Amino acid sequence: MELRHLFSPNDTCVYPLRPISLALLPLLLLCALLPIFFLRRSRLRLPPSPPGLPIIGHLHLLGTKPHRSLWELSKRYGPLMSLRFGSVPVIIASSPATARLILQKYDHIFAGRTRPAVAVQIHECKSIVFSQPGPYLKLVRQLCFSELFINKRLEFSRSFIFNEVRHLLREVAGSSDRVFVREKLYEITVSIISRMTIGKNAKDVVSKVSIGASNSLLAALLELIHLVGVFNVGDYIPLLGWMDFQGMSRRSKTVSQKLRTIFGEVIDERRNERQKRDGETADADFLDVLLTTSSRQTEVPITDLHITAVMADLFGAGIDTSTATIEWALAELLGHPHILKKLQDELSSVVGSTRLVQESDVENLPYLRAVVKETMRLHPAVPLLLPHAARQQCQVNEYDIPSGTPVYVNVWAIGRDPNAWENPLKFHPERFLDSKMDVRGHHFELLPFGSGRRGCPGLALGISNVHLMLANLVHVFEWATLTELDMTEKFGVVYALANPLVAKAELKVPKQVIETEI
Repeated sequence: MELRHLFSPNDTCVYPLRPISLALLPLLLLCALLPIFFLRRSRLRLPPSPPGLPIIGHLHLLGTKPHRSLWELSKRYGPLMSLRFGSVPVIIASSPATARLILQKYDHIFAGRTRPAVAVQIHECKSIVFSQPGPYLKLVRQLCFSELFINKRLEFSRSFIFNEVRHLLREVAGSSDRVFVREKLYEITVSIISRMTIGKNAKDVVSKVSIGASNSLLAALLELIHLVGVFNVGDYIPLLGWMDFQGMSRRSKTVSQKLRTIFGEVIDERRNERQKRDGETADADFLDVLLTTSSRQTEVPITDLHITAVMADLFGAGIDTSTATIEWALAELLGHPHILKKLQDELSSVVGSTRLVQESDVENLPYLRAVVKETMRLHPAVPLLLPHAARQQCQVNEYDIPSGTPVYVNVWAIGRDPNAWENPLKFHPERFLDSKMDVRGHHFELLPFGSGRRGCPGLALGISNVHLMLANLVHVFEWATLTELDMTEKFGVVYALANPLVAKAELKVPKQVIETEI
């Protein structure tokens, strides 16, 4: 099955409400209790807020593109707003200054996470992304930094990553008249993550038992990413959650079964292999690291469910964010031919036409780095970041933030803040050529990977892969659109083009350049 056919365009899966004879009783009770709720909260000095409606609060103001709607609201109510999504109070930060307060000054307070129903259903919130601060999260993040994303491990991975990029270029050359860019990028990114984490090609990770329409790991991961990005009304209006009128619970159970089955088979197979190995053999990949830690750890137990949740995080975060960023970059370059030409000239000058771009070249390609930063400014992969949650009541800018309140940082709006950027709506990579601003979470005008305790642990690998893949795609091929360029966006946990980019790619280097592996 081709990747572009996995989901239909209307895949929102909304079902009609089932008749419920007693539904009015809790609704009336809620309406009776709302005045008491608001009287209690009126003692707090919350950030500015637009007028809301009973029951739904401000949900009606979000529309289909919440990042844009919240940006417009912030222009009227300020960079720190208080809203109510159903019965859940939330805070929205929409400027570099407020982002700095949430992610740096009060990072220890806002390091908590919400517990969306999908994450609870799929892996009981045992992943890196949705775990609460504590010994388990500290241990797993430490393992990621010390065993997976450490320079020594990345250096070891460099040769097979480069060969995977070469494979991507051959795939594009083989379908040059009509390249489905997102499909090709999905295949290469999932393959890289798979090799680094479980030591095998993702195409070989297929369940031995029937678990739905597709038994492949990639299909299950794409379903997971899709579900996490669907706005689940039940998370904000509990009375509707148990009805599952969007089908989220049913679909989450299906994805959970697929992931636990697929990763369960991978884990069992690896355990059998490890029993046959010499006990002194070094851990070969991150799955080995987790299994070794699991067998030795007593204070912080790590079960197979924990391992499955961590693996799903690493795959999900790795494949969709990189893919979306590269696709946006190519779309912007196709829409700005003079910028594309300038980037190609830089690549030709530094690399020439007889070899591919290597990671060591990137430091000598300032315009490439500027194009990537500008893409991440205008099109951050996760436009609202993942919601933080206040672990205790606190004050921010003299406003009260109640304990447990979810906080969204609108990095999409920050990238368009006229107080932070000149001509913020213009795609203009040159703004970064004489700038020391980076994407590593130190500059709060540019936060594609977040910052602080909950910043993305895979930043180094992600940015390296984006540079390497984009540079080679632009260096090796002349690109042209087949139809009028469509920059319509689609909101989800990952911010992507609504209609995947389809383009023509004409090989402009000798064919042997993309043939020989190292």
